[in-house]
Amino acid sequence: MAQYYLIPKSLATRYPPLGRLAQQIEARFFQALFWGVQRLSPERATQVARALFGRFGPLSEKARKADANLAIAFPERDARWRRDTVREIFRSLGESAAELIKLEQIWQEREQRIQFSIDPQAQAAMDRGQPMVFVCAHVGAWQLTNLIARHAGLTISTVIAPESNPLMHRSLQRLRSAFGVGLIPTDAGVRPLIRELKAGHCIGLATDTRLNTGTLLPFFGREALTNTTAARLALSTGAALVPIHCERLGAARFRVQVLAPLWSPAHLSGASSADETAAATATDASTLSLGINRQFEDWIRATPGQWICLKRRWPKAHRL
Repeated sequence: MAQYYLIPKSLATRYPPLGRLAQQIEARFFQALFWGVQRLSPERATQVARALFGRFGPLSEKARKADANLAIAFPERDARWRRDTVREIFRSLGESAAELIKLEQIWQEREQRIQFSIDPQAQAAMDRGQPMVFVCAHVGAWQLTNLIARHAGLTISTVIAPESNPLMHRSLQRLRSAFGVGLIPTDAGVRPLIRELKAGHCIGLATDTRLNTGTLLPFFGREALTNTTAARLALSTGAALVPIHCERLGAARFRVQVLAPLWSPAHLSGASSADETAAATATDASTLSLGINRQFEDWIRATPGQWICLKRRWPKAHRL
């Protein structure tokens, strides 16, 4: 979640007491929302959350950043389309909040609510017990991709960014227990991820957000700092790199899609020495990450109003 919704981050940084007050108000609002949503059906919960987030979200500073991202990704669309799409993005964010709150019920009713579509190549990797790096974007019902662990009986650890609002952290962690996966904070680094993969387990990463450091790769035709961690981990451990996506089908129904693994020449040919492995990792990580970016683009173009792009994605020089 964002660090502040009620006030700009710059203002909170200048006046820390104001920032703390804003976080307290936001936390109380979300906790009240969670309490109320828990008592609704999944269908009604998503409707209510969509309405609330769609009403108030576009008034926040985050709306401006979403608009700027859409202007770069969809330069052919006009300001009115972007304004309508920003509102839909906040509605989608509301749906995501409701889906997280109602996740355990959604899972318990999975026969009626969730379809799983697994590519044969991905299924073969699961059947032979190959470690996998699942990679997704903040598009659609992305949080529900974690349910592949419970569906397929996989041991998965997902990287989660700690909530910047400390009052929200414990509440959301309790809700995330329904994922059926281990939770690794982003600040833990890559060592826990490597340990999981070398143990034959799987990891999950959402890599569509901007890093302060990263590799400049094309994203919607513009260079953007890109997280290449997923590709590097797959290359260095021999894990399969697997895109995963969750579509919303309406009325609190979903389709989790596990796509075919992305392979590089290093994956396919193997490396005969540590030096060759390191060289192959450095050479192929960008190529694989570019393939991930292209997959993300396809998902975003299909449902731009479900792309949670509330932070600046491109360098400032590329802002319109």
